[in-house]
Formats: sequence, structure tokens, C-alpha cells
Amino acid sequence: MMSENQTSPASKIIRKLVIPALAGGLAGFAASFALMRFIDSEAIGGLSKSATIAALVGVLYAVIALGILIGTASPALGARFLNVEDADELREQRRVLTWSGVAMVLWGAALLALALAAPEGPLPAPAALAVGAGGLVLGTLISIRVYRASDELMLAVNLEAGALSYGLVLLVVGLWAMLAHLGYAAGPRPLDLLTAFYVLVLVASFIAVGRRGMLSIR
Repeated sequence: MMSENQTSPASKIIRKLVIPALAGGLAGFAASFALMRFIDSEAIGGLSKSATIAALVGVLYAVIALGILIGTASPALGARFLNVEDADELREQRRVLTWSGVAMVLWGAALLALALAAPEGPLPAPAALAVGAGGLVLGTLISIRVYRASDELMLAVNLEAGALSYGLVLLVVGLWAMLAHLGYAAGPRPLDLLTAFYVLVLVASFIAVGRRGMLSIR
């Protein structure tokens, strides 16, 4: 018989990959569905494509952050769906992961507030600015604190993700601006640029984590 530490590869894949992916997909779908219903309701009456995509990305940040915060608040539960060795690893990284989750919540709230800002949305521009700028600045300050509290591996991942983010922004946004300048595409709106930054930072982070082998099933 296999001990608890000698789980079969198939069982580990189901427990660490399939089930969390299904749960995360379901949570993301539910949050996106609720948001779209709200956007299409009489309270808003619909948003532009730019604002809708920005709102969805903001909610995505919130869903990811919620998973991190739940996992760190209850390491025994978090070890079941987060890609870690065991609950002790979450306890060791609790402070860094908790602050990371809080920063993501603030960033997500900032983008969502800007997406719902007047004149398209119901949120007055001054309130959207307060939430947007406050969330962006506070989230960035917290991320600096996370960076300083990170171990050597996470410092390397953060540096690599930062470099990849710069390269991706230059490639994607630069190419978009080039095409718009030459008349081959519509130019990005300010909210489009902000949403692009959010998405490309996530992509760069996943690439950096993957290159360090941290996406392998543990």
C-alpha cells in the first residue's frame, strides 16, 4: 500500500491540477457571469468593449487574490488546491502570500472602479479616481514590501517577471501603437493601455514562475 507521501502520479494530478483548475474555472466563470449581469442591468445599461474587458480583468485579479488569501488563512485547506508541498510551506510563506493577495485585491478594485467610472458607468469620476489611484498606489507599496520580505528564489522570480513585463509591454503595446500610427488599427484608449499592463504582468509572472519549475505538480 502507498503511504500518504507516496501518492500515485495520477492521483496527484487529479488532486493538484484537475480539481483546482475546475474549481478556479468555476469561480472565475461565476464571478464573470455575475459581473456581466450587473453590467447589462438597468443600473448600468452596458459598457463599451474597453470598459467591459477592464472590468473582467479586475475581477480576475480579485478571484486569484481570493484563492491566495483563503489558502494562506487556512493552510490545511490551501494545501489541497494551491501548488505547494504541504501546509507547512504555506505557513512559512503566509506573510508574503497574504500581502501579495491584498495587493492583487487593491489592483483589481482599482481597475474595476475605473471601468465603472462615469460617464459610461455609475461610479462618479472623483470616486473612481480615488479608488483607482488609491488601489494602484497602495498595491504598489505593498508589492515593494513583499519584494523585500521574499526569499532568494522569489526575489529572482520577481526580477525575471519584471524584465519579462517590460519586454512584453514593449512588444505588444509598441506594436499596437505602431499599427495605429500607420493607420492599420485603431489606437488604444487609455483604459486599454492600463488593462494591457495588467494582463501582460500576469502573463510575465506565469512565465517566470514556470521557468523556475514552480508550476510543476508538487
